[in-house]
Amino acid sequence: MLIGHDNLIKLFKKLANDEKLSHAYLFFGEPQVGKFLFALSLANFLERKKFLVEEDLMEILIIAPDENGTIGIDAAKSAINFLAKKPVFSKKRIVIIRDAENMTPHAQNAILKLIEEPPQEALIILIAVNDDLLLPTLISRLQKIYFQRTAKKEIEKMLIGEKISEQKAKIFAEESFNRPGRAIDLIAKKSGEFPKLAKKFLTGSFDKKLLETIVENDEKMNEFFESLIIELKKDIMKNLPILKETLKRLALLKMFNVNKKLQLRAIISK
Repeated sequence: MLIGHDNLIKLFKKLANDEKLSHAYLFFGEPQVGKFLFALSLANFLERKKFLVEEDLMEILIIAPDENGTIGIDAAKSAINFLAKKPVFSKKRIVIIRDAENMTPHAQNAILKLIEEPPQEALIILIAVNDDLLLPTLISRLQKIYFQRTAKKEIEKMLIGEKISEQKAKIFAEESFNRPGRAIDLIAKKSGEFPKLAKKFLTGSFDKKLLETIVENDEKMNEFFESLIIELKKDIMKNLPILKETLKRLALLKMFNVNKKLQLRAIISK
């Protein structure tokens, strides 16, 4: 379910109705804020005049990283072949590239050439976390749209609409970091490994080797530290020093050319 982004919805509806959409966009912003759902909703609006997510769209191709975590030249060629055909059920044929920062340089150059010489009915949407993780020449050809976080009240209302109790909805909204997708994940993962691991971390009864393995995987690292921050915020006055240190080290962990295990040990020592 897409929630929030009302101003962007209004803008893109008008652009679509006035036939003034650009042929290439970059939707960027934090994970789980609705970028992909917005792209799907826009595709549905162009095909069925309804700005919401529905299945079985006919004029859309979704490209995502393969099992190796990359998007290669073959995926880029599939986008080129898809857009070479004219749309039948919509005004546009739409290619959505998820996690676009994982495109190889060859794939990015192929997409760049496609964007520079697009078919008339083509719409290309790249989705990424940051706007500086792609080749500068590719970035310069894209209309950049930033997606903000969503108000907690909206997330809470959405959860209640999904038959979550008001009490639990409030808790999940608080722990969502204003990201609707994270709130949905929390419902499924509340009893998962990361909240439990965060609690063990704070009591000192944790497996150091397991944590060192986690920080080598960006997705798992983010899950663990978000769970840890939630636990620390439950008693923020008591935990303020370690919370500050955790946020500092987390920022370093996300940098290139940094020893992740060393940063983790620095947190443990606190």
